[in-house]
Amino acid sequence: MTGTNRSWHRRLAVGAWVFTGLCVLGVLGVVLWSMYAFTHLAEERKNCCWAENVTPEWMARTMGFQVPETATDRRAGLNSNMQYDVALLTFTVTTAEADRFLLPLQREGTQLVRNTHPEEPGYTRSDGFSHLGLPEPETFVDGMRIGGLCHGDTKTPEGQAVRFCTKIYAHEFRPGTTRIYLWASSDAPIGKPPGSH
Repeated sequence: MTGTNRSWHRRLAVGAWVFTGLCVLGVLGVVLWSMYAFTHLAEERKNCCWAENVTPEWMARTMGFQVPETATDRRAGLNSNMQYDVALLTFTVTTAEADRFLLPLQREGTQLVRNTHPEEPGYTRSDGFSHLGLPEPETFVDGMRIGGLCHGDTKTPEGQAVRFCTKIYAHEFRPGTTRIYLWASSDAPIGKPPGSH
């Protein structure tokens, strides 16, 4: 093989290595960019669309619930996305107080049921209670009761006052103490509290 042929083969080999390296770098760049975009989009969706200045008092009035005066650790949120608005309200009371709160919100002849199909621990949703710093109620089994109602499902004044279809979770997380979770959705805009953007 002449020197010219060797030189040509060497250049061809170097060119192939350079081309392969550029292809690998290109693929790696696309993968890294996709991972960044996916992570950024997931974080953006998680933090997206939450109204400001949502107080538990405002949310209780908006949803149509009378929170017991003895309730502690009250939290609320309002998420407005492209499809529907979600209202969140949660508070802690004694289990006896929780039962008094829940009874007029149950259809006659029904009762809250146990969570027989829990989500895995760590489960979150973009319009859920994790926004309020709490585990999602769907992950609990022990001490968890689940129900729900829409406006007019009961003839009680409490049931008539409820404005949106609401999922109700009652979690007795320690003996004698229950956290109530209220999750409501509306196809129509719920509206925002004063001072919210």
